[in-house]
Parts: sequence; C-alpha cells; structure tokens
Amino acid sequence: MIRIIITLINILPHRFALMLGRILGRILRLVLWQKVDRAESRCVKSLGTGITNARSIVKKSFENLGMSAIEFMRLKKLDSNLSRYVEFSGSEILREALSRKRGVILLASHMDNWELAGSAFFNAGFEITPLYTPQKNTGGINDFILQQRSQVGRMRMVKSEGAALREIFRTLKSNGIIAILHDLDARREGVITNFLGIPASTPDGVVKLHKKFGSPVVPVRYLRDGKNCAFHHVIMDKIISDEKDSNGRNFGEDFQASLEMCNAEIENWIRNNPDQWLWLIDRWEYTFRKGIAK
Repeated sequence: MIRIIITLINILPHRFALMLGRILGRILRLVLWQKVDRAESRCVKSLGTGITNARSIVKKSFENLGMSAIEFMRLKKLDSNLSRYVEFSGSEILREALSRKRGVILLASHMDNWELAGSAFFNAGFEITPLYTPQKNTGGINDFILQQRSQVGRMRMVKSEGAALREIFRTLKSNGIIAILHDLDARREGVITNFLGIPASTPDGVVKLHKKFGSPVVPVRYLRDGKNCAFHHVIMDKIISDEKDSNGRNFGEDFQASLEMCNAEIENWIRNNPDQWLWLIDRWEYTFRKGIAK
C-alpha cells in the first residue's frame, strides 16, 4: 500500500503534491486534537502570544509537516535537481570547522524539512551522519524511512541508542560530521534548562561531545521560503563553540551555560519562524508532567 501511495504522489506535479501535503497536515491536526490543544497552550505560554495567533501558528506547523512528508516521499525525484528547491549557504563556515581536524557537530532542530536539508549537505559535497530515533515499523513505515534516507543523499544514519556512541566517536575522530537534533524532550536523561522561557529537559550530547573531542559546533537552520513554499534555505553562519557564554567563559567550560547558548540559537529560529517549528513534539512534556514547569 505504501508503495502505491508513493508512486501516485510522485506522478503529481510538485506544487499540486505540496497542496495535497497541506491538506494532509490539516487532517492530521484534526485527528490529533488533544496534542494540538497542548501544542497551542505551549505556544501561548512560550511565545507570549494570544490563543488566536497560537492556533494559526500550530495550524501552519501541521501544514508544513504535511508538505515535508510529501517532499520526503518525493525525495529521490527532488534530489536529481535539488538546486531548484534548496539554496545552500555557509559552505565556508563548515570547511573552516572541518579544517581543524576534530570532526564537526551540527546543531539542528525540528524546523521545516530536515530530511531535505540532509540531502542538500551531500549535494554540496559534505557527508553527514545524522542521529535518528527508530519509529515503530507499523506497515513497514520504518523500513521505508530508512530506505529513503539511505538512497537519497547517501546519509549514514546512526540510531540514537545502543552502540550509537561508538559510531559517533569514530565519525568525529575521522573528522566526519554528525548532526544532532537538539530540541527534543530528553526526559529524565536531560539537563533542565529554560527553552523559550519554560524549564525543559535538554539533551546534553552536543556539549559533552564538544568537551571530549574539541569538535566545533555549527548551528544549521533550514527554512521554507516565505513566498515560494516549494523552495528552502539551508543556512550556516557561525561556529557557536568559538563564542563566549554570558559570563565570558569558553564554550564547554560551564555545562549549563553552554547548553543555554545552544537553546538560544534554536529559540531565535523559532521566534522568527514559529510556524515552521514542529510544535507536535511537545518540547516540555517531561517538565510539565513532573511539575517542574507550570
């Protein structure tokens, strides 16, 4: 069934397929109404906005998710002429980071289409190793996701569990590039830091790996174009680990402050483009459940 759906979606003109993705996002929003209510509430509290605006933001976020799903299904087709759909900027920043021969950590987030961004890195001449969380293989979904990721962009995916740490170490030691989604709820394994003004359990892998290997940390943001929904921008403009924290210390010296620096990058991206962040992930689920956030 999945194969049939993929075949049909790949036959459609791209803009019509994206329109279908928007509709699918709206349907998903109706199906997941309880999660939507929670997302809207989090949006109001974290952005300090009214409920009407929060509903609009979350609705557009689901539409973006639907379009991203369609693009993922069409990834092989898009990859053959990716420059029509993605502008890649910041190659010089990444080359500077790689020139230090300590590997590179990409600080990433759940914005726009991270799958398409990964393919753009390969097409720009960079091989990256993203960490991923396996999905339930219902109806062969996980198998399909892995197949799409492996054949397009030739990304060497690493599970964020089990023996993944050894593979991450090998990649950084060989001056490779790993990508870490820093905006997930890390639950009890994380460090409590503010995220958009609300206490959240934050993954600590970026700072730990930087301290262990001295790997430069490069934030990468990817955004759907505001005027042309079929076009995307992948942007790198700094090495955040070269900067000082709020107390003038080097990145990594104060663990909490360094995590907050990483959070601040993603927070700025979200504030500037709130409807492109995946509010569905519920960044604060752990801290609200534990009563840490209120």
